Amino acid sequence: MAKAIAYANQKGGVGKSTICIQQAFDLAEKKKKVLVLDFDGQGNTSSRLAPRVELEGGSYEPVYSGTKVAELFLDKCSSIQVTECPCGVDLIYTPKNDPDLFEMEAVPLEQAMNPARHLKELIQNYDYVLIDCPPSLGRKLVAALMIATHVVCPVKLSGFAVDGVEGLLTTIIGVQQKHNQNLEILGIVINDMDRSVNHNKSYNELKSAIPELILSNIIQHRPPLDSATTDGVPVWSLRYGHVAAKEVRAVLDEIVEKVG
Repeated sequence: MAKAIAYANQKGGVGKSTICIQQAFDLAEKKKKVLVLDFDGQGNTSSRLAPRVELEGGSYEPVYSGTKVAELFLDKCSSIQVTECPCGVDLIYTPKNDPDLFEMEAVPLEQAMNPARHLKELIQNYDYVLIDCPPSLGRKLVAALMIATHVVCPVKLSGFAVDGVEGLLTTIIGVQQKHNQNLEILGIVINDMDRSVNHNKSYNELKSAIPELILSNIIQHRPPLDSATTDGVPVWSLRYGHVAAKEVRAVLDEIVEKVG
């Protein structure tokens, strides 16, 4: 049975796409069959994983084919075609700032169940399904969690402590109890931590409140990780990224170990 890992947080810029992308690279290198679902209307994960063509001036543009995530919300979606990515994973994509996917926040709850129904057979062909979730607590997050078997919550500590995590966990537990009893909360990944007093205070606050949910490995503030994500490459492929790579891979390995 495929392991479907959702990367979720209602706050943007916390590292959901970054960790999802790096996990995709890592599992592909380990010869696992991976499907990535980009439920974030911004389409950042899709733009980094999809095939790209070089434009004049040296810039690149992603090339998509097949089905996009917004189509999964339709009542009928007879044929699902994946985009084959250069790194060796398959992708159901979202183009940049897709208005069709943003509109899915207004659909009835029943329609948010459609992606899980449409993908039920397809995902059994994969070892892992990685789901980049939107920065919201709405319909698209519910749709993503309906597919997932596990959920990981990346967190940045700046201005974000127990109160910020509470709403997210409430939503996850609600979906777990009402719609997807097989969903497991893997835990919280501390990302982009620095040595400041505020970060240390927030970290201790979280660890005191929910110690069982804090992953033991932490990603410190590492500029090479931002560079790798921007360029759409594994952080361990950067010659100056070995410290960041060690931390990132420790987190990725812990997630896979917890999935089992």
